[in-house]
Amino acid sequence: MMHQKKIALDIGGSHVTACILNMDHPEAAPEKIIRRHLDAGGSAEAIISSIATCIQELQDSSVSGIGIAVPGPFDYRNGICAIANVGGKFGSMFGLHLKQALQDTAATGDLPLQFFNDAHCFAAGALKILGLQGESTVLLTLGTGFGSSFLRNGELATAGDGIPASGAYYDMPFLEAAADDYFSSRWLLAAFHRNTGIRPATVKEMAEQYTAQARPVFEQFGDHLGSFLLPQLQAFGCRELVIGGNIARSWNLFAAPLLRKLEPLGIAITCCTDTEHCILAGAALSAHEPGPAQLRQTRQLLLPAALPPHNDAAYTIFPSFHTSSPVQEGYDSLAKLIAGERVVILDGYDGVLWEHVRAALHTSLRAQNKTVRWYHTGACLQAPAVIENMLQENMNAADPVFGKRYEGSLADFFDLNLLLQIEPGNGADIHIIYGTGAALTAPEGLLLYIDVPKNEIQYRLRAGSITNIGTPTYTYKRCYFTDWPVLSKHKQDLLPYVDVIIDGQRPGTITWMQGDDFRAELDNMLTAPFRARPWFEAGVWGGNWMKQHLPGLPPEEVNYAWSFELITPENGIVLAGAGLLLEVSFDFLLFRQHHKLLGKAATRFGTAFPIRFDFLDTFDGGNLSIQCHPRPAFTKEHFGEDFTQDETYYILDCEPDAQVYLGFQENISPEKLRGALEDALNRNIPLPVEQYIQQFTAQKHDLFLIPNGTVHASGKNNLVLEISSTPYIFTFKMYDWLRKDLNGRPRPIHLDHAFANLHFDRKGDVVPATLISRPRITDEWANGKKWQLPTHPEHFYTVDRYAFTGEVTIQNLGQCHICMLVEGDRIQVTGSNGQQTFHYAETFVVPAAAGHYTCRYEGKGTAMLVVAYVKDNYC
Repeated sequence: MMHQKKIALDIGGSHVTACILNMDHPEAAPEKIIRRHLDAGGSAEAIISSIATCIQELQDSSVSGIGIAVPGPFDYRNGICAIANVGGKFGSMFGLHLKQALQDTAATGDLPLQFFNDAHCFAAGALKILGLQGESTVLLTLGTGFGSSFLRNGELATAGDGIPASGAYYDMPFLEAAADDYFSSRWLLAAFHRNTGIRPATVKEMAEQYTAQARPVFEQFGDHLGSFLLPQLQAFGCRELVIGGNIARSWNLFAAPLLRKLEPLGIAITCCTDTEHCILAGAALSAHEPGPAQLRQTRQLLLPAALPPHNDAAYTIFPSFHTSSPVQEGYDSLAKLIAGERVVILDGYDGVLWEHVRAALHTSLRAQNKTVRWYHTGACLQAPAVIENMLQENMNAADPVFGKRYEGSLADFFDLNLLLQIEPGNGADIHIIYGTGAALTAPEGLLLYIDVPKNEIQYRLRAGSITNIGTPTYTYKRCYFTDWPVLSKHKQDLLPYVDVIIDGQRPGTITWMQGDDFRAELDNMLTAPFRARPWFEAGVWGGNWMKQHLPGLPPEEVNYAWSFELITPENGIVLAGAGLLLEVSFDFLLFRQHHKLLGKAATRFGTAFPIRFDFLDTFDGGNLSIQCHPRPAFTKEHFGEDFTQDETYYILDCEPDAQVYLGFQENISPEKLRGALEDALNRNIPLPVEQYIQQFTAQKHDLFLIPNGTVHASGKNNLVLEISSTPYIFTFKMYDWLRKDLNGRPRPIHLDHAFANLHFDRKGDVVPATLISRPRITDEWANGKKWQLPTHPEHFYTVDRYAFTGEVTIQNLGQCHICMLVEGDRIQVTGSNGQQTFHYAETFVVPAAAGHYTCRYEGKGTAMLVVAYVKDNYC
């Protein structure tokens, strides 16, 4: 049987070494080895050529993969160089997608090509070749940079006790700078020059030709290294220390002071004399074919690229706004558009699967016979520890749910000096700078922008296929309070200049539209009724009403608790052109011309859409948690929001036994309630809810008022249309019926927040008198009536309801109207910009600029239309 073989490369500051290793015996001498000079300060194309030539010379049919060891910083997973400010070395490669460049230049075909940290390769190879115990081992590579790696129980460890946050020692502080500045060839050469005035080219030359003059410098080096390592090795519990790298060849010059400093530890210390073989063996041992990654975790359907057939008689989960401008599909069509460009900027929102997009577009451009170099802005991000420190106040680590809105910009997440170091060269037909924040590099070029719907971002979050900006992890909390605010500002800034807008939610394809067409279609939407795209979520209390009444929802979902009908920070709008669908975020309309959308309310709310509609489905489900929402001042101080979560429950449908929990009993004792809630939380004792909270029978078309600070919950067997102000996550759960979530985890309870905001005077008879709306007729005509459904004085919005047959014309009087047909099968809505059909339970928006609109109903019985808008005195 043919032995498995792999190509291994070690890329250093002055040379590249490549070999073929037999993986049955990686400790044996390589079958074939090549060494090439590499000018790390040269052009990117020269460096690529040097590496690619080695790969080409070693390729044969027995090779099954390629492993490349390279110093950091480097995006090893994707093969992107992030080395900068290292005496000019690899400066021309900064941000470059080296993996793709090598695959193109070396013609590697289907061979897996992977990059690994050279220090990690050293650990993997040394474990095998040196016969290390590996129980608690620290390995150093001293050369161009200060490499470090860690073994625990024979496995590479990158985090844990005694391991720095970055997973390495190089960026830890030492004396007046970072450790890398002291324990590298740079320091040795600079210190030697300061002492002697001599400038040797390499540490080897310094040690061999000027041994006597070099000895004091090396001794100081060893003393410094021992001082740095002593507390670090103690913290790790180190039992073995292995020192390799080019500087280790001068071990005899710095060993004595180092050993003296580390003597108290009593550990085994080994100087590795064949670092190169260990690194090459480690690169080969680490190389393997990666398995497929899960990209999204959900049962929900992707928006199709093509306009699906639809039964015009029912609710649709994929509403769209028909445009005269074409939507186009696929990477091939986009490649044709950009094939003549020299520089392309490919920016985008959170959640873009950048490597999927890049690889697909690269394939299409290569089919156009174009050579392409890719540069990723991820290389320019601040270190994770810097970002974490910057956001410390906003993230409030003690609270798993709530943080404070970050008021800075996307540029804060980047090292601005590094952004300027991405400089497209002249070695390819097209140079593409890509990644979130790509436009911050500021070169002249065609600007493409990729948007991803918020629901799809969350599905990718759950699958672990994306991360927060500048960190290896991803949380919704980080998204809501920091990432999304800065990305939305960035998106707003770019909107006037985008040449192509791209819908990036489908891993296998894209849809796109030219920028001028896109802005024109936004302008059209701002004068016409339209729907946002709803999305749906299961929950521990969720029900079955939506499953039974809204066609197209995947029936295998355990239940449906929420429908995000119109929660604009998380909804998209879908443009349909030439039979294809393009989804972008709702806020593009606000960024385009918020005055046209909001009218009178624009002055107060700016680009924040004020009102939301969503469904809470508890049919055959359970009760919502007993909860309240923050008062305005609390919201501003603690969360950075300009307005709070004031709600109403409109009962769209219910069973006869359905109830709503609202307000306190007359004899409420806050102290006794707090004690009972503490018992429920800490001792699992059920709360006798009815002793503290009032219950009201729910009937269709009731409107329950829930201003901030009001205790409330929907009971089971309701389909609630929640008409509310837009903030939507500031729910302080007080009691959750001793349940866990759908994943078996406790749901967070926020008693301190709740008791800082509750209005205990909303009790007894005050509750039905002030918190249940009393509709009154304000207009009546031959075929219809108009009711006002008064809201609480603290609500900045109000609700009207029209009951009619035939036609009714509604004047929006300079306000944006948010509407839903709550009785009847469908209505035709005609405005100054065409006609739309909306069905039962569909939410639609009539922009202020649309003026009046006419609703026509031709179905059985009487249509009922609910309309919400901002009160004039709150504008």
